[in-house]
Amino acid sequence: MLTSNEQTRARVDATRNFEKARRQALVQEISAKVTGRNNRLMPFEAIRAELRLQNPLYRGTREIPIAKIIGSVGRYDDFNRQFLPLTESMRERWVGVETLAVSSTGWPPIDVYQVGDAYFVRDGNHRTAVARSMGLPTIEAHIWEFPEDVEIASSDHLDEALIRIGANYFEQRTQLRELIPEADIRFTAPGRYSELLAQIERLREQLSEIDDQPISYAEAVENWYTLIYLPTIQIIHEGGLIENFPRRTQADLFVWLSRHRDQLGEAFSDYDNLVDLARALVERYKETGFARTTRQVRNLLGADELPPLVE
Repeated sequence: MLTSNEQTRARVDATRNFEKARRQALVQEISAKVTGRNNRLMPFEAIRAELRLQNPLYRGTREIPIAKIIGSVGRYDDFNRQFLPLTESMRERWVGVETLAVSSTGWPPIDVYQVGDAYFVRDGNHRTAVARSMGLPTIEAHIWEFPEDVEIASSDHLDEALIRIGANYFEQRTQLRELIPEADIRFTAPGRYSELLAQIERLREQLSEIDDQPISYAEAVENWYTLIYLPTIQIIHEGGLIENFPRRTQADLFVWLSRHRDQLGEAFSDYDNLVDLARALVERYKETGFARTTRQVRNLLGADELPPLVE
């Protein structure tokens, strides 16, 4: 245990370290706004909403790399991705945790959720922050793992992680690449794969009703891809949508057309087919030079805008 004088000195040092961490956080916040880079912790609630296995498995206690802790449960607005404090209200708790760390008592393990190779703090955000500021490479943690076969990198933005989780589940559910090896469906926004799964299920029900007998899920997937997805993708290319919206994938545009087909049919009722409709949409929604410049400036200032056609 520390003597009274040593504890006082430790608190002074911890206060200085907190102030240094706050300055670093402010510099990184400015840098993130200038570069358009998202430097915040990932909210685990958003990640968990995409996970199909809702009950994690307890994996015991072990040392984990601090650099692979990229998110938090509930405290993601208090620290940035490097676990630097974003508000002055963290000061007293930070000082207390650091003072405890340099005493003989140390601190207990943190609690984390694991998804792939990434970790999210369930309890122990301040311990994680202080440990990282002290340059420690690892920290002891109780681990609850969601056995999701997906890779989340420490540099990923939230949308990138959610898209990867969605793509992983879509492939597990449909086995599309096994059925159709050339299939390549990629999105620039999360939540789209679930819409494709809903389409497949609706088609399966319709085909079963038409044939008056159940059809397999694999049959429904193949029919959806060849009868619905591919023809629409061809229309997207023939109508010039893909060339005029380079920031979007053909899958993005497929979902947009699918979502708004009825609405677009009313707005563009003079067009006899989807190819002509797609060409008309190019003229209405394509980015002008001014709009493109405006978007680039907004991105520079930190605005995370989705392309206009991906709502």
